[in-house]
Amino acid sequence: MKYSLSKFGAIAAAVVSLAVGGQAAVAKSTLHEVIDRGKVIVGVPVDSPPFGFIDENGEPAGFDIDLTKLLAKQLGVELEMVPMTSINRIPYLLTNKVDVQVNLFGATPERAKQVAFTSPYSGLIIGVYGPADVKVTSPEEVGDYRIAVGRGTTMDLTLSEMVPDDNIVRYEDEATTMAAVFTGQADMWAAVNMHVINANKKNADRKMELKFVMRRAPASIGLRQGDPDWMRWLETFVYYNKINGELQKLHRKWLDEDLQKDLPSF
Repeated sequence: MKYSLSKFGAIAAAVVSLAVGGQAAVAKSTLHEVIDRGKVIVGVPVDSPPFGFIDENGEPAGFDIDLTKLLAKQLGVELEMVPMTSINRIPYLLTNKVDVQVNLFGATPERAKQVAFTSPYSGLIIGVYGPADVKVTSPEEVGDYRIAVGRGTTMDLTLSEMVPDDNIVRYEDEATTMAAVFTGQADMWAAVNMHVINANKKNADRKMELKFVMRRAPASIGLRQGDPDWMRWLETFVYYNKINGELQKLHRKWLDEDLQKDLPSF
């Protein structure tokens, strides 16, 4: 049997081409691009205190802002923050305007059709809150207490499945709902924990505390799909800062609570 050297040469060239192409594909990971560039570009919230807001100096501040700074530090690169509202989180990833979103991003099946998520680093608590003298620890103990809630909100829909309608006092917006609780028109408040944290700062004489949890809404880091190297680094970042106490520090600083011990891992 005769063998053509030209055929062997073509095959060898093809193998080399595939190998080089494979290396090029790996090198396109956002992780490597960020390191080579010397800068990570991160989408951050500016309308969701205490996770992200503009402070009195006109600078981004909050839990997610501090976490973003920590991410850049542990990557060993400079940081460029891109402030945005939640509606732009997915579009800015898909159009490569940011490398990653640290932006109070909740993982859902619908969102996961377009982008990928790390394991959660924090989370919102949707619960029922009230002053210390209201001795309630579960929906079954609500009794005759009145719970204020924004009409048609996630809190309203969730609360309606847990307590009788007679216990629910609905208001048209969050500001009116909050005012009803702090002025004594209602006994408790169905709310997201970050709204309660901000309200307590302004109403120190009638602070609200968690009575019972209705549901949790964990926050994850968002990234583009199909990038296992970048995903693995970000997963390591979340895990590492859970075990070294950095996430705990951020929770105490911004949320005045401990890191949730039962956050899920993906």
